[in-house]
Amino acid sequence: MKEEKKQSVDEQNIDAKRRQLLKLSAGTVAGVGVVAGAGAWVKNRMDGIVHDGYPNEIGAGFKPMDQRNVIQVYSFSKALQEQYPERNLNFGKESMGPIQTGEEPLHLGEAFHRFFTSPERYDNDKPGYTQLDYALEEAGWHGSMTMAPLVQAGVPDQGVLTWNQSDVHEHQYPFKDSVEKIGAIKTAARTFGAVRVGICRHDPRWDYNPLYNPLTEQTLSWEEDFPFKPKSVIVMLVDMDYEAMACAPMIPQSATAAMGYSNTALLAGSMAKFIRGLGFQAVGSTNDLGNSVAYAISAGLGEGARNGALVAPNLGPRVRICKVYTDLELDEVAYDKPRSFGITEFCEHCKRCGDACPSNAISMDDKPSLGPTYPGSDDPEYSWDVNKGVRKFYSDPKKCLKFWADNGGDCGACIAACPWNKPDFWHHRLIDASNTFTGGTVHDLMTRADILFGYGNVNDEEAVIKFWKSGFSGDFT
Repeated sequence: MKEEKKQSVDEQNIDAKRRQLLKLSAGTVAGVGVVAGAGAWVKNRMDGIVHDGYPNEIGAGFKPMDQRNVIQVYSFSKALQEQYPERNLNFGKESMGPIQTGEEPLHLGEAFHRFFTSPERYDNDKPGYTQLDYALEEAGWHGSMTMAPLVQAGVPDQGVLTWNQSDVHEHQYPFKDSVEKIGAIKTAARTFGAVRVGICRHDPRWDYNPLYNPLTEQTLSWEEDFPFKPKSVIVMLVDMDYEAMACAPMIPQSATAAMGYSNTALLAGSMAKFIRGLGFQAVGSTNDLGNSVAYAISAGLGEGARNGALVAPNLGPRVRICKVYTDLELDEVAYDKPRSFGITEFCEHCKRCGDACPSNAISMDDKPSLGPTYPGSDDPEYSWDVNKGVRKFYSDPKKCLKFWADNGGDCGACIAACPWNKPDFWHHRLIDASNTFTGGTVHDLMTRADILFGYGNVNDEEAVIKFWKSGFSGDFT
């Protein structure tokens, strides 16, 4: 008889906790199984509950976001920094919030550039920050920077995301009805690489207004500068690599985020070109033109999460969003509608992204609010970069940017930590289904299970080792 391997005390404790958790969750799983027998009901809940509109509540004084107040645009614009110098110097390095007396300020413009302009960022003795990791990140950005330079910083009218409409076909394709239009658009989106697509009405509330180009330092209007009046917005998602995202906040995560931007630039540019080839006007967009998360919610692709990102069923927050503005129009009943998947309710009880955030930028409030609640949020010189008036969780983007500068790359810890960020295994999809009809107690249990089974770790050097082996089976035959 072979000698059994002796378990360490830690392993025994983990096993005991797992058994206890499985006992606690047995009733939940059994309940899910019973409900699963209902078949159609569960499918309907997983497909989401349709809302009449988004958002359900708009606060007094809400207005579209001025793109000059978007932190990436401001940080890239020399003219805006000269016009509003107090915005650069009202953020403290030590407090990572409103500057305190005697505290050294953080220069936002310098911080924005520092994390991607340092010539010698890598350290080959530091896992996740080696020349290998940075080479992958820079290669990921190559497509985006070639096809639509600096669109990730909000620069509009670039490359394949051009506003130029000179190639619109002189004849419009004779669609029979909205059903045929939807079929064509969603088939094309899949062909171009989208993992999800929705089509919603153009909604000026989610557009940046006015628009701003930090390269030319021009303030632009929808009425005088944009080439047409949009009627519809096609919203598309691409996913990011699970193993790379698990390395967050180390640089392999930055690489898959960069590749996400390259993929969205190609996707949005291709879709806009397709629509123009059918005789309709179209402009592709990623971080420019408007709030991608709000449009994705409006198109029924997911819900807003605690970390401010979109969480899409089966994909979680591990997605990048792009959109196409077009004058192609559907019948009103044919547009996709906002849907509830139980995600926002789950976020109320789960605070894993906030716990994982290295800069404490994510709200830890129990409920969403109509405006930011972080320190300094009532100071207009500090909180100029938020769009108040929609009920959601508000993060502090300046704190996030501070960590990017210190990290030598962006972060993604909130995405990696999210319980919705899972490989596509059947038991994870079963849990997703249960979230649509279970309550806070079960959500707490699921969050504990996520931690116990080792998901959502950040700053995990083993994840980097695993990532760099993930593409190789070890067999050259």
